[in-house]
This record gives sequence, structure tokens and C-alpha cells, in this order.
Amino acid sequence: MAKRRSLGIISGLGGPWARGFLVILVLLSIALLAIDRARPEQSPFFHIKQAVADTTRPALIILSAPLRTLNQVSAAIASNWQAAKRVRELERDNRNLMQWRDLALALHEKMNRYEELLGAPQAPTPIVITARAITDAGGPFVRARLVNVGSDDGVAEGQAVLAYNGLIGRIMSVGKRTARVLLLTDLNSRVPVFITDIGAHAILAGDNSGAPRLIYIERGVQVDAGMRIITSGEDGVLPRGLAIGQIAPTGGKEWRVSLFARPERVDFVSILEVPAIQFEETPPASADEEQAPAPKIEEGTDSAPVAELAVPASGGP
Repeated sequence: MAKRRSLGIISGLGGPWARGFLVILVLLSIALLAIDRARPEQSPFFHIKQAVADTTRPALIILSAPLRTLNQVSAAIASNWQAAKRVRELERDNRNLMQWRDLALALHEKMNRYEELLGAPQAPTPIVITARAITDAGGPFVRARLVNVGSDDGVAEGQAVLAYNGLIGRIMSVGKRTARVLLLTDLNSRVPVFITDIGAHAILAGDNSGAPRLIYIERGVQVDAGMRIITSGEDGVLPRGLAIGQIAPTGGKEWRVSLFARPERVDFVSILEVPAIQFEETPPASADEEQAPAPKIEEGTDSAPVAELAVPASGGP
């Protein structure tokens, strides 16, 4: 009987008027939702919602306090756990770096002794100029930056520009207060480099991409990914030994270099003021030096005069 009675109620609501009223209510609800989403301040329920929110705000603050405290406690526990893990990693790295430091000091001392024995000339100590790099949108190069130092600060063309972890380019043009840096990734950039793992020379050529190419690699050498790239100094402009990057694995035949420093993310840079190697030409000998005066011989003598030697006095007769 109950099932029949409920069916009777539903069937009573299934008339054409009830169905039409239900459709009108659905359409009205959709319209109210659309108005509330598009323009909340013009919604008829805007002031009602604001009043309800203002009334229930103290209660919501009280109810959310335990949850907020729980979130803070869980975040503090997670942060302490991560900090302890990070401290252990830093301690391990510090031990490894101490070993490398001792090895570097020993090798440095040995190299100084070898240079003293060979009489090798000492390299000049570079002067570091700190500058701020900004984007160069209107320059003639695609990948270039401007720095806020110029010739008044000692900047000259060809000087190396470094970030904190590697070379990013060199000075291309200099003004009194600004200078333009040609990045390693620019199409016009060509830098002689040295592959430290195999002792081979090559040229680092930019092509306006994020990873410049290695070209003119020495024949007969096996190049692999992960090898370290530094400047070779063969151009006489950039000093030798500046870190550049590592050879990146590629699927093709060409090799590319993953730079240690990302030029597009660099803010402050260091400019190395190193004097370039200048070729000194030996001046030609003058006519007076070429024709040395012949010694004069007195008349009546058959040979040139002999210098007199002073004989020390002896103690005997």
C-alpha cells in the first residue's frame, strides 16, 4: 500500500503544469548562477552572502584555529626532517670538498715549484670588475647583454665576462659608461676551447640556441658526453682555464655543450681585466750599428794593438 501511495504522489506531480513549473525553476536557477558568476556585485544574493559571511566569520575563525595549528605543526615537522636530511648531505659534501681542497693545494705547490725550476713567467693577476647585466633588445646581435660599466671603469673589448659558475661571453663593444656583451650562444660567437678529459682542441660556435656547437674538433679523438670544456686561450684574448660547460648527449653527429651559466638568467657578472697578449716586433738594426768602425792600426805596425794585461805582484823576488 505504501508503494502504491508514493507512486500516486509522484504521478500527481507528473502533470503538464508541474513539469512546466519544474522547467521554469531549473532555468531560473541557471540564470541566477550565471548572473552570480559574471557580476557578483549585481547579484540579488550578494548582500545576503556578505551579511552571512560577516556573521559567521568569528565562528569560522574559532573552528579553523585547530586545523591551522595542525597544519603548522605538520609543516614544522616536515621542515625539520628536510633540514636534517639536507645537513647530512652538506656534511658529506663538505668532507669531499676538504679532500679536493687538500689535493688542489698540493698540486698548486708542486706547480709553483716546477715553474720556479723552469723559470716560467708569472701570469698577470686579473682585475675583476663587477657589473649589472640588462637585456639588450635593440642591439645588432640576437644573444647579447648590456652592462652598466664602460671604458671609464677599465672595460675594454675582448675581456671575458663570467657569472658565478662559468663564462657567458666577452665584451664586444665599449662605451664610456656601458658595454655590450656577446654571449656564447650568439650566432657570431667563436671561442677556442679545450676538452680537458682527452686533451683536444676545438671551437665553440654559437647558433642562437641554448647549447652552442663544438666544431673543428681534432681528428682521431673520441668525444663523449660529460666531458669538461674550458677556454684554451689560443686566441690571445680570453685567458686559459675559464670554465664553460660540459658536452651534452645528442642523438645526431654534432656535439653540443651544456653551459654551466645560463646567460638569460644572469643578473650580476664579473669582467676580467686581463691584458691581451701583444706581439712585439724586433726593430731593425740601424745603419750605424750594422757598420761598426774598424779598429785603427798605427803606421809601421803589422798587427792590431794588443790590450795590456795587468799582472798582479807576487810576494817572491
